[in-house]
Amino acid sequence: MAKPGDLATSLTESLDLTARREEFLETFFRKGAELTSDLLGEVQALRKRLHEIDEENLALRHQLASDDAIRELLVKIEQLEQEKKSLRSWARDNAEESLDYKARFTEMERELDTMANLYVASYQLHATLDVREVLSVVEQLLMQFVGAAAFVIHLAAERDGGKVLEAVHAFQHEVDGGGIAAWGEGPVGEAAVTQVPFVGDPAGPREAGQPLACIPMVLSGRTVGVIAIHHLLEQKRKFVDIDYELFKLLALHSASAIVGAGLLARAGDAAAGLDAYRRIRDGGRAG
Repeated sequence: MAKPGDLATSLTESLDLTARREEFLETFFRKGAELTSDLLGEVQALRKRLHEIDEENLALRHQLASDDAIRELLVKIEQLEQEKKSLRSWARDNAEESLDYKARFTEMERELDTMANLYVASYQLHATLDVREVLSVVEQLLMQFVGAAAFVIHLAAERDGGKVLEAVHAFQHEVDGGGIAAWGEGPVGEAAVTQVPFVGDPAGPREAGQPLACIPMVLSGRTVGVIAIHHLLEQKRKFVDIDYELFKLLALHSASAIVGAGLLARAGDAAAGLDAYRRIRDGGRAG
């Protein structure tokens, strides 16, 4: 049989175990609650960080998309630059080609204009057999096509057994020495002998009374006369290519036109032809 002291001791030990158990349980649950709270805090922090990472990923995706767009834009810009260079090169080549065509077209126009002028001049010279009209045509050709403002037409003649050059038609120019030029002397006489045209520089110096140009009129190797140009129109600054072509035409066709008109062909010498011209000229003045 247990003693009263033993029961008290046993009861006291039982109470201590219960208290310890409750204390343990309280401590356990408190630690669990704290751990759970910590875990919840960490979970919340992880969720927040995950959200931040999602936002960063989204931002990065937008940035990458933007970078891709920029890269594509840069590629497009490079392509456009290359295309622009190609177009510029094409435009430059076409511009040069256009200028070349324009220059060729201008040259063709100039040649056609020259041919037209030469045709008109040749046609006009041979369109009449009247002496006055032939000289009038030569006068118009010199004025309109060459731009001559003053000139003299000299024809070959026999005087005292020798050849001379007689001025038979003067336009805006005073003829010296009775209108007779010595054969083989001076610019007019030398052009008659050599049958080589003399063309000076309109802007260059020259002696008083010296012609600016001398065009020998030659037919079948014979000098029929010489056209001496003394002055050009004010707007005419220099001789151009068409002028030299006209000089060649006048050198041949004026001679044949004059001969055909009767100045030389009637009697086969210059004196008879000049007499015929004087009669026509004086008759015209008398009228």
